Amino acid sequence: MSLLCPKCGRKVPDDSVYCPYCAHGLKPSAATPQVSAGGILMIVTAIGSLTLLILSINALVQIYGWFPRLVAQKWFIFGRLLTVISFVAFVSAASTAALTLGRKNYRLTIISAFVCTFSGLATYAISVIIPDFNSMNSFIYYFLPLFVTPLIGTLLILKRKQEFK
Repeated sequence: MSLLCPKCGRKVPDDSVYCPYCAHGLKPSAATPQVSAGGILMIVTAIGSLTLLILSINALVQIYGWFPRLVAQKWFIFGRLLTVISFVAFVSAASTAALTLGRKNYRLTIISAFVCTFSGLATYAISVIIPDFNSMNSFIYYFLPLFVTPLIGTLLILKRKQEFK
């Protein structure tokens, strides 16, 4: 007796874990922990990005109360950049996590994962050029959670196309 692959529609042997034609996972054992770990790392990234988004919006609201006008204008530019990029990182990390954990639409998952990773890199780059730059703070608060975490998650997902519908 043969099964039909839900992705390509061809007949495959009953004992197949993956479709021999399109490499689609046919049984629960086809799901690997690497993809789940990648999805969890994207959840961590989404939480970090949301935290940065909330903090940057709060800073934008209060920035003119903290600094003299000329200093506030310089910080305002960086604050807006961080707000926009952290929003993009949050949306892409959350969508990557949902798509990954649901094993849906591989192409959209990878695009979203790359957008998230590059958003994290952009956030780190902005943290390096802001006034009063502190390399240790930038490394701990921006580079590790917003770039390294989604990069590892993306790499875990990248080679597992056969697990997605």
